[in-house]
Amino acid sequence: MAERQWTIGLCWRCEGTEEPVMWLGPVSSEYHGHGPFYACAPCVQRLEELVVEYGARRDT
Repeated sequence: MAERQWTIGLCWRCEGTEEPVMWLGPVSSEYHGHGPFYACAPCVQRLEELVVEYGARRDT
């Protein structure tokens, strides 16, 4: 896994501003195109937890 690159900006999940955020990938909108999905450390952690939960459900 590549090293995470943090920058100061807006978290697109909790909308926290001027804090370290990481680019997670592009996000798409049905009507408005796409944009860069950035998240702060607590939101990245929650997304990681959701991925683990999804994987556990998928494996059963």
